[in-house]
Amino acid sequence: MSRYKSEQTEYSPLKKKPVPLWRLDTNTVTVTHFNTDTQTEKSKTYSTDFIRYHLHFSDSHCPDRLRRLVNDGRIVQYLDDMELKVSDAISRQVELWKQTDSCYQKAVISGDNEKMFGLENCFVYMAREVVFEGMVYI
Repeated sequence: MSRYKSEQTEYSPLKKKPVPLWRLDTNTVTVTHFNTDTQTEKSKTYSTDFIRYHLHFSDSHCPDRLRRLVNDGRIVQYLDDMELKVSDAISRQVELWKQTDSCYQKAVISGDNEKMFGLENCFVYMAREVVFEGMVYI
């Protein structure tokens, strides 16, 4: 069952009852939209862990914001933007550390792929910690 449903509804001939135009299920991380023109529902499920974390955090700390995004029909755009921005921020930070870390540079010069991949993974987890604090848990 979706926790967030838009106040605006439309009659669905298939379900034979009014349905909300937008629904957000924070447990399955799925947004469902009822298209009034085609009389069909379209769902989008997010698979990134940070979208799940953000939705659960928002659900417990600022549910009014989620309710407003669902009511306004802006939830998909909001989550798509967040997904892109968080991924980009992590990638940018990892690239910055790869360019400035002396251990990584030595591994590149010596062709030590195992060390390079290990350091890259470390950079990703360090970047996630920093980025999540500033972008996901807000």
